[in-house]
Amino acid sequence: MKYFGVVGSILIWFLVFVSFVEVNKGQILTTLDGPFKPVTVPLDQSFRGHAVDLPDTDSRVQRTVEGFEPEQISVSLSASYHSVWISWITGEYQIGDNIKPLDPSKVGSVVQYGKDKSYLRRKAIGQSVIYNQLYPFEGLQNYTSGIIHHVQLTGMLAET
Repeated sequence: MKYFGVVGSILIWFLVFVSFVEVNKGQILTTLDGPFKPVTVPLDQSFRGHAVDLPDTDSRVQRTVEGFEPEQISVSLSASYHSVWISWITGEYQIGDNIKPLDPSKVGSVVQYGKDKSYLRRKAIGQSVIYNQLYPFEGLQNYTSGIIHHVQLTGMLAET
């Protein structure tokens, strides 16, 4: 009798789950259910909230470095526990008709690191890239980024 109670409970929960999945099937569509005819809906202005776009002249969006000093420095976890990625930008982006992309090969992507800031005995060398958005149409301004650097630090120890 006790065995039937456990099996019966499991069976009931299974049937409830299956019926829930079956009832909801078709109400929330995914890309696997497609293809669908595209539908455009008006922008819901309430999504904007109280955000305010900052003008280019605002001090909070002005560059605080000169020349090729690093900015926009980022530390990201890697796929393995003993490494991290360091990324940063050097140089200025350009927008306009006659832009000249920066040459990433002219600037090194090097990070010196260690357990003590006065003794950085390890060095990692990475790569640098730029990206461009060039428009073949009159009236649109082209864009080229500053130099984007990526360096992977390996051999990291826990809690260091």
